[in-house]
Amino acid sequence: MRLPPLKTWGAALCGAALLLAPGPVAADPIAQASQLPALDVYVDALAAGHAAETACNSAWPPSKLSEAGWQQAKSILIASLWGNGFPIDFVRGATTRLDAPPPAAKPDCAHPDPALAGQLGWPSSAGWVEVIEGALKGMDLTVIDQPVAPDTWTNIKGMIAKVLPEEKRLLDCVAVMYPETLPQTVHDWDQMIGGMGASLLRAGLPRDEVSATLSGAEANQLWHRVPVAGEAELRDSCRSDKAFEASLANFGFGGLKSAVEKLLPQPAADGGNG
Repeated sequence: MRLPPLKTWGAALCGAALLLAPGPVAADPIAQASQLPALDVYVDALAAGHAAETACNSAWPPSKLSEAGWQQAKSILIASLWGNGFPIDFVRGATTRLDAPPPAAKPDCAHPDPALAGQLGWPSSAGWVEVIEGALKGMDLTVIDQPVAPDTWTNIKGMIAKVLPEEKRLLDCVAVMYPETLPQTVHDWDQMIGGMGASLLRAGLPRDEVSATLSGAEANQLWHRVPVAGEAELRDSCRSDKAFEASLANFGFGGLKSAVEKLLPQPAADGGNG
């Protein structure tokens, strides 16, 4: 599946490999390799801070930290790492570490580790969302402050999967019924899929999952020219296919992109500002 660069909507489609390669999909490129060691430490510190909060919440003074806030903040962090193009292995590893249950060894609540001082420890005047968004903004990253819910992403994948066989039928029939329009039909479909894929990436969805979802959606993956000897039979089938005629009258399935994008929350406009 190919997606266009986010800054060049009219550019040529760029190939599925770019979905899997590290690289920012946000406004301002950063040297990601230089951020990874620090982020590695930060992820461990977050996990330790959450473990301390869980173990010591009855012994420490009240604060704004909460389990609900932790879950929300964790989703914001992971979606933001995806949306800013950090390497797949790193984001998957960070997700696993942050989702892991607290260690069996309990922290000393009376004498917490110095690494848990300040915003990562207790007491804290900030909630988890504020803590994590502050770190992301400090790196000039785009903050995905409304991550796509898992159920919504499942729904989107189902919408795409449902449309692909119908689009294949439309392309098959256009090729033998209206071949003069086939090049534009292929162009418009691929352009729509590329734009939709870019929107999914900007929303902070996992790059590898987006690539897998759209891997067979490109027109030349869906459609292949039938042998000349089979064109007449296909043409007769298309003439009697009311679903094809209805789809053609409605300009195919170009509405898929807008339907998907209605389910995507709008990310913050600029890294460091939102």
